[in-house]
Amino acid sequence: MKKFKRIITLTVLILVVLAVVKISPLALEFMSISKYQGEDVSFEVAMGAGASQVADELVERGIIKNRYTFIARVRFFSKGSIYYGTHTIENGMTLGDIVNVLTTPPEDTNTVTLSVPEGYSIEMIALRAADAGLCTYDEFINALGDDYDYEFINHIPAADYKYKLEGFLFPNTYEFFATDDAHAVIDKMLGAFQNEYAKYFTGYDRIYEIVTKASIVEREAVLDSERATIAGVINNRLAKDMLLQVDATVVYAKSAGLYDMTQVTYADLEVMSPYNTYKTNGLTPGPICNPGIKSILAAAKPESHEWLFYHTDEVKKDGSHIFTKTFDDHVATMN
Repeated sequence: MKKFKRIITLTVLILVVLAVVKISPLALEFMSISKYQGEDVSFEVAMGAGASQVADELVERGIIKNRYTFIARVRFFSKGSIYYGTHTIENGMTLGDIVNVLTTPPEDTNTVTLSVPEGYSIEMIALRAADAGLCTYDEFINALGDDYDYEFINHIPAADYKYKLEGFLFPNTYEFFATDDAHAVIDKMLGAFQNEYAKYFTGYDRIYEIVTKASIVEREAVLDSERATIAGVINNRLAKDMLLQVDATVVYAKSAGLYDMTQVTYADLEVMSPYNTYKTNGLTPGPICNPGIKSILAAAKPESHEWLFYHTDEVKKDGSHIFTKTFDDHVATMN
């Protein structure tokens, strides 16, 4: 019996020793006892990269030994988040030194701010990206045909749309490296859309229909309180197989997506385009702009009512609309 106990004790001791031998290099790295041995390197952190992604890149380049020691140091022993930009990692740095470097903003980071408001079309974004010096207008338009690895893109059906990605370049204020190109700009905006959409939806069923309706709501609504109401009018008219007759769709077609028209004339309503909802029944072939999340949520959950018409309230002049059920009331309430 004693012999058996000695065998068990010896076995446990061996296992403990083996575990210590295996773990000790990681423990030494975590405690910042071991040091990086190699040439000084320039390490670039991409905008939006988190600790996990940075850890994987550091391991891949042989700068650290284990991703988990790095993540733990960042989360529990650093005072800030990782800054994007180019950092210099020098020979002899410990893990603690490396974390300190990466959580300190680099002095020479040259960035460009790109602000994209809700309701901007692809053409308008292309112009703004060109003005910011990130790319030319044509480079932006051409990059729309590149491949982008986002799941929702697989749910965009083949249609007679102008741009497949219209509606999915999420409006926001972005920071880009001055060296970024059109592909990087579009990729960042698509990623922002997927992240924002995933906060409210569990899948991509009806995504194209929702975003198309949301784009119309975005260009028509001024007040947040009316977004779901306008979405309800769109649904009601579609349910009755009525022409949508939305001015914004005419402007999209007539202005080549620039929305630089001050008014819509009766002659404009005759423009030959699949996007002209005065001529074409149903929804437009695709979104007419890139909507914000408020319009997307309104399109997904439209208000339930009987309104079929609306027009701006020219008395209030606050962006609000007057909603009516019949055409006669629609005309009668015009100011």
